[in-house]
Amino acid sequence: MSLNPNAVIVANKLKGAGYTKAQIAGVLGNFELESGFNPRVNEGGKVGAPMGVGGYGFGQWTGGRQTGLVNFAKQQKMDPGDPNLQAKFLLYELGGPEKKAAAYLREAVSPEESARRFLTDFERAGIPKTKQRQEAARAIYGKLDFLDQPGQAPIAQGVQKPGTNLTVSEILAPILGGVANASVEEKKSIANTLLDEVKSSITENILKNVFNPFGGFQ
Repeated sequence: MSLNPNAVIVANKLKGAGYTKAQIAGVLGNFELESGFNPRVNEGGKVGAPMGVGGYGFGQWTGGRQTGLVNFAKQQKMDPGDPNLQAKFLLYELGGPEKKAAAYLREAVSPEESARRFLTDFERAGIPKTKQRQEAARAIYGKLDFLDQPGQAPIAQGVQKPGTNLTVSEILAPILGGVANASVEEKKSIANTLLDEVKSSITENILKNVFNPFGGFQ
């Protein structure tokens, strides 16, 4: 069975931030247990906008963290239920208010240990279900080989992303993920080079055919 297309979005974002496959699998194993990768699900199963009570989204963000997600969405002018927005918010938290959880996660070397560390320090779930999260992480780890090939992430067919089209940075994310350890300036240089090549060598028709399958994600 292929990886959930929303999980692919999160995986590519985390790879771009320098996380390993094992660590990415740990995060995704948690998200599978939390929400089944449904970015619009509220705690209890109701799908739609954030209710403000209980958890919401991939990580079932609760309380002040759910408010943070909603405010982040407003700043980005995006739907809080957009999977791309939630992937960005995940990185925002790991780089800011949850940076201790990020540092702890980065020390993990196996999917199982990554799942446990992400659970204890980021999710802090009331009902841990640690074993189930670890089993999910191990299963997902076996589906992440595409991360070894920059730019070759599986394409989600027939799935639409609400509210916005893919940005240039999102299109290039799988490619730039391969230089996650480069400096910011090096990444900018690589991105500019890639953009120049795209502009000069790919016609409008080819762009449509290549990127149209992305269509967006729900």
